Amino acid sequence: MNRKGLLLSYISIFFLPLMGSCQASYQPEPFDLADVLTDPCYETASISFAVYDLDGDSIITGYEPETALPPASTQKILTTAAALLTLGEEFEFETDVQIAGAIQDSTLKGDLIIRGFGDPALGSSHFVQDGFEGVFGVITQMLRQVGIHRISGDIVGDAGYYSPSTIPRSWPYQHLGNYYGAFATGLNFFDNQFFLKFHQRSSPGEPIVDLTIEPGVPGLTLRSYVKSGPPGSGDEAYIMGAPFQTNRYVQGTIPPGNGLFTIRGSLPDPALFLTYHLKNYFETHGIQVNGTFRSSYDAELKTDRSLGTIKSPSLSEIVTVTNQKSVNLFAEALGLRSMKNYTMDTDDWLLDFWKEKGIETGGCHFYDFAGLAQDNALSARTMIEILRYTYQERAIWPSFLRSLAIAGEQGTLRSMFRGTAAQGKIYAKSGLVNGVRSYAGYMESSSGKWYAFDLMTYNPDCDSGTVRRKLENWMEKLYIALP
Repeated sequence: MNRKGLLLSYISIFFLPLMGSCQASYQPEPFDLADVLTDPCYETASISFAVYDLDGDSIITGYEPETALPPASTQKILTTAAALLTLGEEFEFETDVQIAGAIQDSTLKGDLIIRGFGDPALGSSHFVQDGFEGVFGVITQMLRQVGIHRISGDIVGDAGYYSPSTIPRSWPYQHLGNYYGAFATGLNFFDNQFFLKFHQRSSPGEPIVDLTIEPGVPGLTLRSYVKSGPPGSGDEAYIMGAPFQTNRYVQGTIPPGNGLFTIRGSLPDPALFLTYHLKNYFETHGIQVNGTFRSSYDAELKTDRSLGTIKSPSLSEIVTVTNQKSVNLFAEALGLRSMKNYTMDTDDWLLDFWKEKGIETGGCHFYDFAGLAQDNALSARTMIEILRYTYQERAIWPSFLRSLAIAGEQGTLRSMFRGTAAQGKIYAKSGLVNGVRSYAGYMESSSGKWYAFDLMTYNPDCDSGTVRRKLENWMEKLYIALP
């Protein structure tokens, strides 16, 4: 018998007697893991799986739970829980509006400095419909309150709160130019993204060279190698470009048609983007700017006075968006800000943070906070220990639980488990990238007991949609089997 077969025998013996010991009023259906692992789809796959009884304080079943695999976006569980523990659910990011110089005769004799402290939600479409108007209107009001109607110097975006060295070096190049590859800086704005609109073509294979960048991105040039895809195809266009790289290209296909098709890209310089549009806003709202717009990513600039502070939504609100919409930018910003508040002499802050909490982290390592790095490694055993720890931290657990997607109802699980016994009873984070599909979180059984689970698969031999449906069926059967 091979290694997988031996483990299957062990699991069947270990799990089913636990099912038979439940209350007489509830008769769970047997959960046969062998049916899953012998599926041809998983013949080439690596799997790490575990279920933890949070009330009984024990693992009740699993398959190679010590095997560390790429977690994809389920890693955001570790980052958001650490942020809640470190910063507190009511924490608010701040962005200061400051001046370098003096105000004389309604003129700022110097520069206007927009100093960021890492807020990922500044002007974010996840919280406001028009981030430009909201943020710029507040800044304009601050200037008018102190009588500034003209700026003799520059508008400067100060992103020096974090060093540029914090940009993840391990993110694949193919992701960096796209919206989900937007990097976090000391000064973020408008989700650090722009929209790229293509004029579709009706014939498959036809080149598409007509495109529009909205809103305008200073210095950015884009060359299109995109073609019209076959009927029924989706968005297969990818923007290629790295942080601070303004000469980019886009390749792949978009669906055929006669209208506009929009994709999203990452900003090469978020702080410069903000100051460019702020200068334009001022000039159309009665504030003259004699200087230019620019950004700074070096040490924080010296200033003479603060005109006011813009605060973010609460951390619990940001964590909810991070987990339910799987926003990489938010996860990176939460991790970087947590590091500022909870300093450790380490090259792997996320790993050592949880190790310090008593979590077994053997075989695990992390190169970012969002889970986009291909070399990240996490075991199901470590994940469920972290879920258990968070469950026991009653000060943050309600906020953390609310942040997770709910089966059949909201977040990335909205379209899954509808009309099943599991609807509304599974709270989880999903992960999908580069051959990885994973789910981790909590299940509340029909008897009211709580379980933590982690299901990680890597490199299955079937397409992503098929894997999703098979894992959904797997989790539904698991849920039904829970006492």
